[in-house]
Amino acid sequence: MNDLRATVAKHKAAVEGFGSGITPRLATAKGEVETLAQGVVEQVAALRPSISASLGALLTQVNAANVTLADPSPRFDALASEVEGHQQALTASSTTARTKAESLGQEATAKSQGLEAQAKSSAESSQGQLTALQQQVAQKCDADKKSFDAKLAKRKGSKEETEARRVQGYALIDQTRSQLTQDLTGVGSTLAAALAAVLVRLATSRDAATGRSTQLTTTLDGAVKNPVSALKALHQEIVSAGTTAKDTHQQQQSVLAGQRKTLVDQLMAAASASAAIVDPLDTQVAPSLTAGKTQADTALDTLGKTIGGQVASVTAQLTAVEKLIDQVQKQVETAITTVSGTIDGVVQGALTAVETLKAPLKATLEAAFTTMDTLVATISALKQQVMALFEALPQMLEQLQTLFQQIVGSLESLLERAMGLLDAIPAADLPKPLVSPAVQGISQVVGQITTQLGTLSSQVGTQLQAVQKTIVSQVETVQTQAQTQIDTATTQAVTQMGTLTQSVLQGIEQATAQVGQIVAAAVTQIGTVKDQGVQQIEAMKQQVAARVTPLDTQVPQRLEALDAQVGSGIDAAVQAMQTARDTAEGQVTSAKGRLDSHLGGTKTSVTAGLTSLEQARGSAETSLTSQADQVLAAFKQRAEGLKSGAQTQVDSVSTQATGQKPQLLSPLDAIGAQLQAGAFAKPVSAANGRVTSALNALGPKLDALAS
Repeated sequence: MNDLRATVAKHKAAVEGFGSGITPRLATAKGEVETLAQGVVEQVAALRPSISASLGALLTQVNAANVTLADPSPRFDALASEVEGHQQALTASSTTARTKAESLGQEATAKSQGLEAQAKSSAESSQGQLTALQQQVAQKCDADKKSFDAKLAKRKGSKEETEARRVQGYALIDQTRSQLTQDLTGVGSTLAAALAAVLVRLATSRDAATGRSTQLTTTLDGAVKNPVSALKALHQEIVSAGTTAKDTHQQQQSVLAGQRKTLVDQLMAAASASAAIVDPLDTQVAPSLTAGKTQADTALDTLGKTIGGQVASVTAQLTAVEKLIDQVQKQVETAITTVSGTIDGVVQGALTAVETLKAPLKATLEAAFTTMDTLVATISALKQQVMALFEALPQMLEQLQTLFQQIVGSLESLLERAMGLLDAIPAADLPKPLVSPAVQGISQVVGQITTQLGTLSSQVGTQLQAVQKTIVSQVETVQTQAQTQIDTATTQAVTQMGTLTQSVLQGIEQATAQVGQIVAAAVTQIGTVKDQGVQQIEAMKQQVAARVTPLDTQVPQRLEALDAQVGSGIDAAVQAMQTARDTAEGQVTSAKGRLDSHLGGTKTSVTAGLTSLEQARGSAETSLTSQADQVLAAFKQRAEGLKSGAQTQVDSVSTQATGQKPQLLSPLDAIGAQLQAGAFAKPVSAANGRVTSALNALGPKLDALAS
């Protein structure tokens, strides 16, 4: 029944699979219809992105077109800054040169003033020294007169002669005073004349330096003033030219931006024209596609309902067969239950008969087990009897060991006592005549004891060996007795076990033969019952098979016919939609051709416009750059000329101020060296020497007159 049920289930699964597959096939067909319709819609929809892509790319190119011209005004600004730098540099260098030129006069004035003060101070100091010398001369002459008078007063002679000598002496003193005064006065006049000459030389050198300083400053002013003014005017002219260049640049760049805006406007107009080509397709294509899609969907829905009803009819037929199989299955299960009950009764009767045969066999086995228990008990008693023979042996051995230990302990105690007596002798404290005999006597006693202990130990060993032999002999006797008893018991047990085994085996053989007969009878009876049940079940299965077997041909044929019907219905619906699509595609293709032509013309025109725009930008930039280069070159040449000419004169003034400075200041330096060398002090020193000599020479002369 399971194979019939499986066959029906297989056909039912095939039908259900076919039925469940219809919906996906119809859905696929609808998807194909939708794809056909959507494909045209997507073509129409793709036209707009193509417009956006084409015109957008052109618009991107137009917007990216470079309409920026290089602004020349920063170059004018840079040149203006450079000219301003020339002006500042020229002003700075002229300031430096002016400082050098002015410092020439200032330094000469300062140095001359310092030297003038030094000369006056030196002259005043020398004049003071002359005045001091004059006072010294007067004082010395006055003192010489007094000294001369004192000497004359001491002189012996006539009064007239003394007076004459006084007159002569006074005349000599006055003459010396007069000569020295005139000399010092002359030196004073010389110092005054020298001072006046130094002051004149200082004034002359100072005036020469300050005059040259003024001359250089005047030259510098004449060399710098006009170029600086010219550079200022040129700077303003360059700034103005830069503003004009910037305005021209902005105008031309505005023209280029206007050209680019014209191209953008052209693209916007092209976009509107392209939309006018594409927009009508929505109203032309969409209605026909919608109608074709609706017709195809309706046909597919009708086909789905028709095929679904037929599939449901076949499924109902298969369900009826499944119900028949369920009914017959129940009848088969009832028959199987009946046969099983009959077989269970036969088996139970056989088991009862076998149980009857088991009772005598069980009694025989229980008797054998009882006999075996008796043998086990006998062997256990024999074990206890044999073990009892060996129980006395450990006690005897323990006694022997105790005796040996006692003897050995006594001997060791005796020997230890003897040695203790020997050690107790105070040999170190007693005189040797007393100790030696005692030690010898005790040593003899210890020797005797040791000999006796050896003899006694030998005797004890001999006795222990004898005892050992006695014990071993007893053990061997007990072993022989035990072995004999064990052998006897073993022989008896083996004999009894053989007898029991033979009787048990005979009982088992008889029971086995009887059980075999009972089982054979039960098997024969079970086979008869089984055959009757199988025949009844086969009859029922044949009844069901008569309904199931035709399905193997009917169901595939029916499904094949339904599949062909579904295929033809789907093809018809899809073909109708394909026709509508072809019509719509023709309209789209025509519109696409016009659109491509329009976009191609627009691209060509815009590309040419971009090329023209780039050429115009290049030409304008070249023109601006060329004009700026010419103007800037002229400005730069003028600026360099003004700067270089003025800078040359400024450098010349600076060089002259630096180079002529040592020459102009050298006279002042020479005067300073003379003053430093003591030009005013030397005449005074010479006069001082002459005064000293004259005064020193006056004394002897006076002494001669006074003698």
